[in-house]
Amino acid sequence: MNRTTAFSLAVLGAVAGGHPVTALAADEETQLWLNVTMVTPLADEVTGTFELSRRIRENDDQVLLRGNADLKLSGTVSVGGGAAYVNSIDGLLETGEDKEFRLQQQLTLTFGALSFRTRVEERFFENADRMQLRIRQRAQASAAVAHDVHAALSGEVFYIARSEDAGGEDQIAQWRLNTTLSHKLSRGFEASVGYLLMYTPQDGQPDKVAHVPQITLTFRP
Repeated sequence: MNRTTAFSLAVLGAVAGGHPVTALAADEETQLWLNVTMVTPLADEVTGTFELSRRIRENDDQVLLRGNADLKLSGTVSVGGGAAYVNSIDGLLETGEDKEFRLQQQLTLTFGALSFRTRVEERFFENADRMQLRIRQRAQASAAVAHDVHAALSGEVFYIARSEDAGGEDQIAQWRLNTTLSHKLSRGFEASVGYLLMYTPQDGQPDKVAHVPQITLTFRP
C-alpha cells in the first residue's frame, strides 16, 4: 500500500544522525515476523544461537534459517560466526526461486546495559554476478522494567561494501529501529513482542518504509 509519511522518515532521519531526507513520499508496507530461537551452550565460553524466522510480507513470504556461535573472550568482548539460508515461500511449504546463502562474522562489545555489534556478511544470490559484501553496525540498550520483564531498543545501519552486480556502487542499504519487550515464562522459555521500523533509501524511485510487528519464542535448554 502506498501513502505519504512524514513522521516515520523524520524519526529515521534523527536516528541516522542527520542523514538527509530528500523526499517525504515513500512506499509503505506492513509485515509480520514470527521467530523461534534456541540459545544453548556449545562449549566453555561458547554459545550457540539457532533461529527460524517466518516473515509474512505483502507481496511474498520469506523464511530464514540461521545458526551462529559466539566465543566470549572477556566480560566485554565476544566474537562469533555462522551461516544463514533465506528463501521466498509460496503457500505453506513450497519454496520460491529467491534463494540466498549467507556467511557471517561478528564482534560484540558489551558495557553493562549497552552493546555494540559489528557484523560482516558474505551473501551469495542465485544468478548474481558475484558475492555481495554487507556490513551491519548495531547499537542496543536494554534494561529490566519489571520482574522477569526486559525492554530493549536498538538502531542498526546496513552498508553494502561490495555489490552483487558487477559495477554496482557501495551504499547504505537500510536503516532499522527496533524495540522489544521480553517476558520470562519459565526457566527455559522466554516470549518477546517487538516493533521494527525499516527504512530503505532508493535512487530514482520512492524510498521504502516497512512496519514490522514481531513475535519471538526463545528456548534456553
